[in-house]
Amino acid sequence: MTVNPVDWNIFSVKRSGKQWIVDLSRKTCTCNKFQMDNFPCSHALMAARERNLDFTTLCLDYYKRQTLIDAYSVSIMPVGHPSTWVVPSDIAQRVILNPISRRQAGLPKVGRHVSSSERTTTQSCRKCGQPEHNSRRCSNPPMINEGPSRGVPDEYRRKCSICHSIGHNKQKYPNMEANRE
Repeated sequence: MTVNPVDWNIFSVKRSGKQWIVDLSRKTCTCNKFQMDNFPCSHALMAARERNLDFTTLCLDYYKRQTLIDAYSVSIMPVGHPSTWVVPSDIAQRVILNPISRRQAGLPKVGRHVSSSERTTTQSCRKCGQPEHNSRRCSNPPMINEGPSRGVPDEYRRKCSICHSIGHNKQKYPNMEANRE
């Protein structure tokens, strides 16, 4: 990545033909990851390195270690057994029902929400190697693999008990007919 200062706080970051503008004072970048996560993107980190800034000054306080320490520094008092609670009568008389919702048909969704900074993988077919479908739905001709096969290595394959070569067994030994005569 090449970093070129435009102004004291504004930088132009270039990599592989693409360009991003980073403003360190406003904590923005044209890739929008800096604004979305309130955490510096790679372009902002390169700009901060150019200016010899501490990276933690660009982060939201939420991400800082001291915020975590402060959150757990206060004692949390136990509330006691529910039978000892003093509840006002108007609150105690309210009945709160569960929300009305129907379970959707099919298996429940187990997947998690992917962050904007994570890379996603595209599905590709084992037979033809093209993206966006799998081998079950493939209608393309299979690709010809010029590299090494992914089969069992020769040292683990069964061998003939007579000549110890791969490709035949004792019953189909090629010289067995000559040995019988």
